[in-house]
Amino acid sequence: MIHAANYCMKEEEMTDDQFYDELQTNLFKNQQHRVVEIECPDLKDNSTCLYIVDRIGYSGDGSWFVARFLTPVPSLTKGFLSVSLLSKPVFKSMSTVDTAVWPVDIGTMDALTPNSFELTTGGLISFLATHFKNLNLTGIDINPQSEYLAKKWFGYKDRENSKILIGDGAEYIKEMARRGVNSDAVLIDACYNIEPKDGIYCPVEALRTPEFLDSLSRVIGSKGTVIPIDFRF
Repeated sequence: MIHAANYCMKEEEMTDDQFYDELQTNLFKNQQHRVVEIECPDLKDNSTCLYIVDRIGYSGDGSWFVARFLTPVPSLTKGFLSVSLLSKPVFKSMSTVDTAVWPVDIGTMDALTPNSFELTTGGLISFLATHFKNLNLTGIDINPQSEYLAKKWFGYKDRENSKILIGDGAEYIKEMARRGVNSDAVLIDACYNIEPKDGIYCPVEALRTPEFLDSLSRVIGSKGTVIPIDFRF
């Protein structure tokens, strides 16, 4: 959070309307969204790149907000992998208008500006870990870039009751079953982000095997819950 004390002695504070006009005209160039950063784990393969996109939105009461998206294309036409609400700076000025440095509001999750439902990009796991201290949360992602993106762009940080692991989620469930470890709920990103060779987006091949389904059943037991989620629009 950017505090007024950091700037009040150096420059004039803007009204909310002035701040919005500056943000939309000069930062967003009168567009609804802007690319903040392009993250490419493999510099020789552009198909691996993901875009950090900040987008202006409007609430029912006419107020405005900015949400951050993780997306495979900057236009957001192919959906997104994560979305989190950003916190507006307390002191509004030319020095605080850049949304790239605004913190993620991990305490907010609603239907209009939801924090990420993908556990490993930080939004949902941060929200739940903050508000429900009795939960023990683990996010698994096969992409090593996930933890980096979660911490840099989506407000995630390690807590006593939450952690991110890099690995194969299907294999993690099988290992839990072998060790007799149970879970009250398992959220599964069940779909491919790009078209697979067989054309079947959901569920991914690893989740279709009898071994996985048997392991998942043993992990959740008779009272657990499985929540399949899909980010491909």
